[in-house]
Amino acid sequence: MVGSSRSHGCSLCVKRRVKVRLSASTGKPATNTPQCDERLPGCAKCEKYGQICPGYDRGFKFVTGRPYRNRRQKTSGDRNGTPQVATSSGSSPDSEPNPASQALAQGNKPREIISETSNVVQYLCVLIDDFSQPYTPSLTHVVTRWLGFLPSIYGQNRVLDATIKSFTAHHFGRVRGNMQMVSYARSAYGEALRGLRRSLETPAESLSTHVFCAVVMLCMYELFTDTENPDSWMKHAKGLSQLVQIRGPGRYNNALDMTLLKASRGLVVMHSMFSGDKCFLASDEWHAVMQQQFTTDVSAELHHSIETFFAYLTYTPSLVHKLYELRHANLTSAEAARTISDMLSKALEMQTKLAVWYENYSRIASPPVETLSSTGDEMFPTVLVYTDVSHATIYCGYYSYMVIIHEILKNCGCSGDHEMMVIFFRDQICRSVEYNSVGFMGPYRMGFALRVAFEVADPVTRSWITRCLEKFSKIYAASQPENFESVL
Repeated sequence: MVGSSRSHGCSLCVKRRVKVRLSASTGKPATNTPQCDERLPGCAKCEKYGQICPGYDRGFKFVTGRPYRNRRQKTSGDRNGTPQVATSSGSSPDSEPNPASQALAQGNKPREIISETSNVVQYLCVLIDDFSQPYTPSLTHVVTRWLGFLPSIYGQNRVLDATIKSFTAHHFGRVRGNMQMVSYARSAYGEALRGLRRSLETPAESLSTHVFCAVVMLCMYELFTDTENPDSWMKHAKGLSQLVQIRGPGRYNNALDMTLLKASRGLVVMHSMFSGDKCFLASDEWHAVMQQQFTTDVSAELHHSIETFFAYLTYTPSLVHKLYELRHANLTSAEAARTISDMLSKALEMQTKLAVWYENYSRIASPPVETLSSTGDEMFPTVLVYTDVSHATIYCGYYSYMVIIHEILKNCGCSGDHEMMVIFFRDQICRSVEYNSVGFMGPYRMGFALRVAFEVADPVTRSWITRCLEKFSKIYAASQPENFESVL
């Protein structure tokens, strides 16, 4: 059975044993006792010591349960493992407050656990908030938008349910230092994999939205959890790529499927780049699919600009593959000459397109401004600050693309100071780390850009990036330094 802690105060204050002690004479809090004021969204103690307040949720606690003696409502399910969520006797769905809305409205404070379903939904909502921090949750962030669908579809598919439990339990187990919960997460992960295997062998389920969502989430689980095998996420990314392709462009015709596609395309591009496989998203048909807009929180102009950039991004794997071939080819051969000619033509074409794109995008989304590093970083004392992490991620993607293009032009012997341009854009990536790497999703947002910067870094800069990766890997397993060994 899952329960919640009775301790008061935020998690960090509870860990420090900062608590309210009552005076023996008055029964009121002693004035000379350090207290957690339980302020929302974060307490004053954490603010005083420069820490991000983790909130007031205790995570799961497993306790021995007693038989439930009240009359239960029967739960029905179909043969494909899609249970119908039952409501309590004498009530209707419309009469009950939405658990997700309740959890968000009450902040991170734990409430009475009514059932397993409401408990998971509650903690899932807190996880969404955690992954949005330290910024205000916003639907403009594609991962937040994707995770935001999960509370409403939990309880509709067993494989997806097991995946959600696994990811959620691991997050809270790691944050709260609860190894029992981390162990449960692994068990739920195994259950999800076994169920996924059966679902993929069932025609009626294999191409469903629920299975697609589970595959995306399992890949995210590997990115955040697997510290023993830093490349394990590549196996899931390969399966994810195959599933997206097999489903075909026609299936992404609603908000959830489109959000899942856009949340996973970065993984598809990364897998293609490092596996050597062709990126199937680099086609007019797929570009047209991803230009569809099902949301109203982003202007049509901004949406079009973002999608244009991602369409360009799908061509990076083929450019990197050719650069890799060139570096290992006999430059005096006729084949190398053809490769150089082809690369040079495509790189110059993309450079021109990106110049036009940048002028348009920087008019819509303000470019970063310089400021002094808040950490006093000696390597990069001046850092970049953006208006939003979504814009920061797009700009870092642009810097990465420019590094690749100028590296190609340099290797092809094209005239121009391409070495200096590589250094400039590489440093733009590094100067973005302080702003864009914060929070649980920060290392994920910086993953691709730092990978590119690492490839072209000098020993001193590479050492700086490695130190960043070591710090990130505590919450994001895929950023382990051994995962960043040079491939070019």
